[in-house]
Amino acid sequence: MRKWNLLIGLCSIGLGGLMLFLSRNMAMFDASGVPGERFWPYGLAWLFIVLGLFQWIAVIKDRHQVDIAVDLSSVYVRRPLILGAMAVVFGVLLNYAGFLVSALLFIPGVMLFMNERRPWFIVLSTLCIVVVIYCAFTYLFNSPLPTSVFSES
Repeated sequence: MRKWNLLIGLCSIGLGGLMLFLSRNMAMFDASGVPGERFWPYGLAWLFIVLGLFQWIAVIKDRHQVDIAVDLSSVYVRRPLILGAMAVVFGVLLNYAGFLVSALLFIPGVMLFMNERRPWFIVLSTLCIVVVIYCAFTYLFNSPLPTSVFSES
């Protein structure tokens, strides 16, 4: 387990460094002071680096504890992996179907996966979440949400 924690910390630091490197030519802020395209990748990169360092510190601090084997086939490992795969499918679907269709499929899918079984609650919360996100991005942030590649001209 210890070697995997060290590897995960190294991957986290490496991913943060890669994000910093790939976003080096982007603007942090535009002329009017609005966060530019580098703002969020830069913050996330440093978050990955700091969390990777914390991972290493935890391994060094707990070096005297007995190494525990992890059952990678347990339900506690499989469920997050399935949820992560659902998020990847959502990201791909976001590009091809746009935000509205993707969110209207993803949110109930996650709720069903998390064992929510009340249909009225799933429908109501899905609609509320989509409407709030749509209104926030469209009217508050003045930023369009992704649309389908098939609807673009």
